[in-house]
Amino acid sequence: MQSEIDNPKKYWMGLNIIMVASMVIIGGITRITNSGLSMTEWNLISGIIPPLNLQDWNLLFDKYKSTPEYEFKNFNITLSEFKFIFFWEYFHRVWGRLIGFTFMIPLIYFWIAKKLSSVEKKFFVILIGIGSFQAFMGWFMVKSGLIDQPDVSHFRLSAHLTTAFIIYIMLVFSFWNYLHKDSAFERSVRNSQLKGHSNRIIFSIIILILTIASGAFVSGTNAGWAYNNFPLMGENFLPPIISEGNELTLQNAFNDIGFIQFFHRTLATVTLFTILYTVYKAISDSVFVKLRKYFYFLGAFIISQYVLGVIILKLFVPTILGLFHQFGSLIVLTNLVIIFAETRNRGARYRPSIQ
Repeated sequence: MQSEIDNPKKYWMGLNIIMVASMVIIGGITRITNSGLSMTEWNLISGIIPPLNLQDWNLLFDKYKSTPEYEFKNFNITLSEFKFIFFWEYFHRVWGRLIGFTFMIPLIYFWIAKKLSSVEKKFFVILIGIGSFQAFMGWFMVKSGLIDQPDVSHFRLSAHLTTAFIIYIMLVFSFWNYLHKDSAFERSVRNSQLKGHSNRIIFSIIILILTIASGAFVSGTNAGWAYNNFPLMGENFLPPIISEGNELTLQNAFNDIGFIQFFHRTLATVTLFTILYTVYKAISDSVFVKLRKYFYFLGAFIISQYVLGVIILKLFVPTILGLFHQFGSLIVLTNLVIIFAETRNRGARYRPSIQ
């Protein structure tokens, strides 16, 4: 009976995971094509309607011409080129609205039909709050590039992307609890045996999220073009803001493209070794026999992700590889969350944690 109740929720969570993962990719394309500032207004309802004729296009193009991006960077852009960048930002915003409908309509049904436990209700209310903050950050981020700077704030961009990944974590965790009913551990396995592993997995997730956030700093400032050799940065291991003894404050450090790239490199390296150590400890423990394939995949993929980052750096950040790199972070994160869900919900009688 419980399985029959959970099935619709399982499909609902799975659909939302696909929608959010797609949104991350669409957002990456929007950023890489410099399309994010092409829409100068934020209209929740009327913003769904695209330009329908040449008059509409000219009106939107004229509004874009008043932005700093047009004045300082795209002053020679044609209407045809404007249509291209407008498409990606428009698609990005419409997809965000579709996610809202995909999530809220089934949730309202489950709530009215009394198919949600009290714990589930609290979980989804929190998720709604985070999703609302995500939508606000999208508007807040775009606004920063429409006033006096031709680019959005990389701090707001990072917050916007990081929030999307947090939503993704919650969805995957929920989905896995609905999907996977059998425990991966024997009855004799105790919580104390898994505590150290669980803590390492949690730390791996945290450091990975911080690395993703720092990657948004790199993307938002084009810091990937600052130095294109590795492991050196030019002729030194450290960026000039550190090696030359300049005054180092949080403000000037995180507005310096050399330091931003160095920060991302450092976090990525820490993430690599943290996850590899987590993998090593897990595959060395006999309690993880049923989950070893996940850990082997995780170890192999985090190495590939790190190598891809270096290749991207040396090739001056090609667009398609940049998208693969961002999608790769989703894959690593998915694997970590699945493993964490298993260690969190171990036991002879499995129960989804949000039930």
